[in-house]
Amino acid sequence: MNGQDFNGNWSGEITVGNTSLTIVFNIQQTDEGVNVAWSVPQQGAFDIPVAATISGYELSVDIPMSGASYKGTLKGDTLDGTFSQMGMSFPLKLVQKEDVRRQRPQEAAIEADANKPYRSEEVNFTNGSITFAGTLTLPKSGSRFPAVVLVAGSGALDRDEEVYGHKPFLLLADALSRNGFAVLRYDERGVGATEGGYPYSPTEPLATDAMAALRYLKTRPDVDAERVGIVGHSEGGMIAIMNAAKHPDEVAYIVSLAGTGVNGFDLANQQMELGLKAKGIEAYPALMNLAEESHRIICAEKDSTLLRERLREFFKTHEQEPMMQLLNGGMDLEQVLDLKLNPMIRCVFQYDPTENLKRVKCPMLAVNGTLDCQVACEENLSAIASLVPHATVIPYEGLNHFFQTCEDWLGSSNYGLISETMSPVVLKDVTEWLKNIVKK
Repeated sequence: MNGQDFNGNWSGEITVGNTSLTIVFNIQQTDEGVNVAWSVPQQGAFDIPVAATISGYELSVDIPMSGASYKGTLKGDTLDGTFSQMGMSFPLKLVQKEDVRRQRPQEAAIEADANKPYRSEEVNFTNGSITFAGTLTLPKSGSRFPAVVLVAGSGALDRDEEVYGHKPFLLLADALSRNGFAVLRYDERGVGATEGGYPYSPTEPLATDAMAALRYLKTRPDVDAERVGIVGHSEGGMIAIMNAAKHPDEVAYIVSLAGTGVNGFDLANQQMELGLKAKGIEAYPALMNLAEESHRIICAEKDSTLLRERLREFFKTHEQEPMMQLLNGGMDLEQVLDLKLNPMIRCVFQYDPTENLKRVKCPMLAVNGTLDCQVACEENLSAIASLVPHATVIPYEGLNHFFQTCEDWLGSSNYGLISETMSPVVLKDVTEWLKNIVKK
């Protein structure tokens, strides 16, 4: 084993234009060698195994999948070196910091509570040929409980909607079951203990999954079949609205947590502008014009082959424009085309919730954070309020897309670096609203 102690979580920042990126290396030395995991939290990259060697006071890291490398020298309690990528070099000084992704105090408090006033039951339900696995939490005393199904946001997510070590659905289930609700949360298709493959597609199959979960709850003798609703986050909020509109006799109430109220074209443009804002980059008019033109093509063209060709022509036509590299996020053309043609992205771009919102007749709560860079707070809540006049609409100052507390836009999308999983105020308000609804 090497005599110098490099063990630990080393973190530092590089500056790229107007943007600062946090680079993290988690180093573990063993008798067999050295293991290093690389993370770039702002880009959603965590714990990627990379090749590394240590010689005396020198650390060398090779990251071939990103065309990057790092060479640093251990000087006291710092690693002083250079990060290189794609022909560019950046000075990078690393210091040891506790990995805040391991700090999840809200989850820890739930897991440490040996006297919870509710019980957990592992359950299964089916939708067509697929068997879903989930967890049902119910109060220990009482009967005929009101119930909710928790529906996660986009991407292949488990029953806790775990993202960056956070488990927001664990918190929601805990808060609601402590207050008299049966709560069902489930692994999505192809995730965890659920069969099948995640569709990465259109929200409709996922909406039928949520309805299958809701109908399963209605069959249980310990659940009041007349008081079963859906609580959905992000895309799950879209699904809650879709099901309330399509199945008004089955869905008793819905909660949209950062769900959308505007059409996909407007949503994509808002995401572009706010995403840049969260990184400290100005949304130049030239950049937004390019973004809007590409979004318009994606929203209009339904044929995948034609869409690829139209986008290829668009990007090649504008490839010399200074803002194009920023729009592409450093990816090459084929990577950009693959991303833009992702069925899930196309589905969101081409979806307009207007008609579904007009048909929502059940009680509805819609909430959002003012620092949400994925679903713009004011625009989406205003649209929901105008289309569903009876809905309760609440904006939360200083909260992001996952309802975590943030100081400002910068860092609002660094979900993994924030120890809070979900604001206690939001958990309390959602719980109280649902309690009042089921009493009526």
